[in-house]
Amino acid sequence: MSNHQRHVLVTGAAEGVGRAIAQTFASAGARVVIADIQSADETLRLIREQGGSAEHVHCDVSSEASVVRAIAEAAELLDGRIDTLVNNAGMNGHYHLVPDMPLAAWEETLRINLTGTMLVTREATRYLAPEAATIVNVASNVGKRGLPYRGDYVARKWALIGLTQTVALELAPRGVRVNAVCPGPIEGNRIEDVMQRHADVEGATLAEMRAKWESESPLGRFVTPEEVASVVRFLADSASSAMTGQAINVTAGLVMH
Repeated sequence: MSNHQRHVLVTGAAEGVGRAIAQTFASAGARVVIADIQSADETLRLIREQGGSAEHVHCDVSSEASVVRAIAEAAELLDGRIDTLVNNAGMNGHYHLVPDMPLAAWEETLRINLTGTMLVTREATRYLAPEAATIVNVASNVGKRGLPYRGDYVARKWALIGLTQTVALELAPRGVRVNAVCPGPIEGNRIEDVMQRHADVEGATLAEMRAKWESESPLGRFVTPEEVASVVRFLADSASSAMTGQAINVTAGLVMH
């Protein structure tokens, strides 16, 4: 299916990489619906200014009732057919060593970041196009390695890759492909917040922490939202028709497995 005919649902697209993903599909002529708990007015404005088509439905992925309602509303806006689902909604997680992790913090991160993805996927599969539909989950480089102080977030991303592979097997008989993208640190407000937390613990400045993290990447930099979005679009397109159950790195070389 060509991109100009594609009906796309993107969760968590009010800002950041989700916004870039929504813009990328819309600029290719897709009809886009954004499901987000936040206002998506700025994303809608940017898309519409470029002549694109986009709508917003309110969705709290931590609430089953909200997800059921939002996905049904999104499907109606898309004439009952979803060609591509992009699961991007989530939170940064909390900042604790595992020996100090409050159970409530752990459960909140998994409820929003993992259970929410399962709920959206479950509901969206009812509306997936009968041929060549795709699901792309936004995972992370920390879904392939560990990271101190981020145990709740890391566990979710590892689990998301496992969920991606499981759903890929389950939906393959329907011709649905399911893949994940695993970004490295993405330029934007979220990574600034994460780096500041690490800097505070290590007694470093934000600039020192950025320099340290950038030096860990062979290309010596973070990735941009647009770079991640371009890979998401590739995984949704027929150009990747032989790919399913894959977790593709977009890390500037930080992770190579």
